[in-house]
Amino acid sequence: MRRRQAWLLRSCLRSCLLSCLLGGTALAGERHALLIGVADLPAMPRSSWLAGPTADVNAMHAALLQQGFADARIQRLADDAGASEAPTRAAVLARLAQLEKTLGKDDLLLLYWSGHSVLLPAYPGQAAAPQGRRTRLLTRDSQVSHQGRQLDGGIASSELGRAIDAFAARQTQVVAIFDTCHAAAGTRSGDGLTWRGLAAPDIGWRPMPGAPAASHDAAAADAPRARPRFVAFYASEAQQRTPEATAAAAPGQAAGLFTQAVIAALQSEPQTYAMWAGGATQQYQSALRAYQLPRSAWPSPVYAGALDAALWQGGATGAAPLWPVQRDARGWQVPYGLLDGIREGDLFRHAGTRWRAAAVGWGETRLALLPGDGGDSAAPGWASRTPAPLPASAARHGGQRLATLLALPATPGQPLLDARIELTLPGKAPRQLAFTDGDLGVLPAGTRIGLSVENRGAASIDLGLAHLPLDGPAARIYPALDGDSNRMPPAIGAGISRFERSFVVSGPRFGVEWLALVAAPAANGAPQRRFAILDTLPGLASTRGGAAPSPAAALPQAGASHADQAQVARLSWRSVQ
Repeated sequence: MRRRQAWLLRSCLRSCLLSCLLGGTALAGERHALLIGVADLPAMPRSSWLAGPTADVNAMHAALLQQGFADARIQRLADDAGASEAPTRAAVLARLAQLEKTLGKDDLLLLYWSGHSVLLPAYPGQAAAPQGRRTRLLTRDSQVSHQGRQLDGGIASSELGRAIDAFAARQTQVVAIFDTCHAAAGTRSGDGLTWRGLAAPDIGWRPMPGAPAASHDAAAADAPRARPRFVAFYASEAQQRTPEATAAAAPGQAAGLFTQAVIAALQSEPQTYAMWAGGATQQYQSALRAYQLPRSAWPSPVYAGALDAALWQGGATGAAPLWPVQRDARGWQVPYGLLDGIREGDLFRHAGTRWRAAAVGWGETRLALLPGDGGDSAAPGWASRTPAPLPASAARHGGQRLATLLALPATPGQPLLDARIELTLPGKAPRQLAFTDGDLGVLPAGTRIGLSVENRGAASIDLGLAHLPLDGPAARIYPALDGDSNRMPPAIGAGISRFERSFVVSGPRFGVEWLALVAAPAANGAPQRRFAILDTLPGLASTRGGAAPSPAAALPQAGASHADQAQVARLSWRSVQ
């Protein structure tokens, strides 16, 4: 009887497996990869072609095999004969559509792209901010037509964003790596580097001001969805270029410096995406330093999404963040501070060693090694954090998030961003006000608050905006989704980087509410900001308007800390029916 039951169980399992395979549904936990490398652009000037993307794709393919990816589940779209297909627009969209039908819950897709991009500023795979522009990644069949007014071919960042949203809806983790330039820049030579990025004149494109990037772009991006399992590695900020270079070990063979850095960091077996990102930045900056470029010309990589999740674990996203404890000439430190929720007295632990937060600035915290916890043998590493007990007054302020925000000191110096609000009470004319610390008094239901934030400077700014009621759920405003980067690009050319959003005071609960802004300089090579007011917040609800680590894991370089500078604004009001 037991033998027959065992046979029936095995038969049932085989039938279920066969049914899944024939039905085209991937088994839970499968790893897939789509690797895209665009080197040749037959319809573009020969000077705009690249030499490295094909080698990048092959190097990434080899690295993923070492990570346990099955060769049959790695698709390569590149210009070499061994690729699955040529990297045309139709081929890329068809492969994404096929994977969308195939992948399911807890599966993982690594999406990699090496090549040129034009038009800015928006990161690939992200929804563009209002009045923002979008990046277009060029494909093999990209061309300029209609007397230079239309750019055909290529994939718009909004199209990639919609594809990633579709995977997110199926609870598939997407790990996206873009070794492309995000700024309009020409190709230069003479120092061994070729820059991955093209200005419109480089390809004979003369787009009309305000015109869409191409005929197949939608007039407006679809409303983005939450991406709790999204991770993204970008080789540079929106206004920067990223290089490829001829490898010293392989004369005549070019490769993307960011791709090489990402692969080298992966080979150190990081346990989380944050560790992988820290190692990639370290490798990237070492390579850039070797070319003796001025630091102002270095691209600064950007990392977004669920970085604290365990590597390749598609369904695991709730891990507690680990903090990089570093040692420099002044002693021990963490490159995060007050804006990130660290307070004096917080305890950090790593490999049996403990530190206490002794001096906390805006973007850096100096640590004191506790007596008897390692002394000279203490080593840097990724540490867990135990917050110091909150004062009794925190309960009256709605808990830790509000207590942290309200306890921040007044903002010194000139503001980093130009932030304003437009206040429209029912039956009243709009009023323009600066978004600074203040109180709006009593606002009746139906009051509309319009928010405008502009970055008119030459450098990127990390920005966080949140709505924080004393009672009821808090909500993020910028970035709109947990999986998006909080980096706001600078003004590029004649364009101004602007974010706008409006919402209505409408309840459902009434009482004291805050609109909070935190901003800080985006330091080149510094790890991603962890603004405390944005921690695990959902996007703003539609009712308010609009839609244990390895000690060897690489750390961000000591000294690559966030600048001790910030802009904080807390605007409060009391809403009534």
